[in-house]
Amino acid sequence: MTRARQFLQVAALLALAAGTMNPAHATAFAAICNDLGCKGGDDIIIQDNGAGDTIGSLGAISFATSAFGYSLVVDTVQSTPAIGSASAPQLDLAFTATTDSATPSTIFLFGSDTDFLTSGTFDLALGGTNSGASGTVTGRAWGGTSDTALQFSGANLIAAAGPLSGTTFSANAAGPFTAQIDPFSLTIGVAVSRSSPGTSTGDLNLQVAAVPEPETYALMLAGFAVLGFVARRRKAAA
Repeated sequence: MTRARQFLQVAALLALAAGTMNPAHATAFAAICNDLGCKGGDDIIIQDNGAGDTIGSLGAISFATSAFGYSLVVDTVQSTPAIGSASAPQLDLAFTATTDSATPSTIFLFGSDTDFLTSGTFDLALGGTNSGASGTVTGRAWGGTSDTALQFSGANLIAAAGPLSGTTFSANAAGPFTAQIDPFSLTIGVAVSRSSPGTSTGDLNLQVAAVPEPETYALMLAGFAVLGFVARRRKAAA
């Protein structure tokens, strides 16, 4: 067996080992609350595949209810293994909030999961629509300080987008993210405020991508060097 083939096999084994060291899927949660801290006492919290979840597959939760001044609220959350993974964290929250009242009110929707592993850079994207001549939406992401679901405060806020208004809206925030512990939890949430009858709907998505370590770059460069050497040997033997 040539040295080049040995090197490539070792690299493949290392990549396989890295992929199999991820922890088992942790249970995701979705929540609808009447305050930003989700501590009102009458909040609605649904566990993945628990009572009220209308999606049977792991990593996806959806439920609908009427609460806190809104006649229809739909909260759909996706996490690993439906999207992303422990080493490529991703959370998505699709929402609809409809009210028939002109009384100003705000509702908070959340999605959360645990056992994520990767620090690096984050991208938080929020987009959607408002009808009925009112509506503002704010998206937020928290995490990296514990491995407990639905744990969030100003201390572990990663980023915020909004408040956004208008018939259609979109915004994103991006930057570095370094978790304080490993593994860790992530939570995303939207706050929907309305002062007239109508519907606010949209999607909030958080992704975290790892920044390659210097050793990874060195391994990649070594791999390219081996491939170049093999190509030159083949050309010389032709």
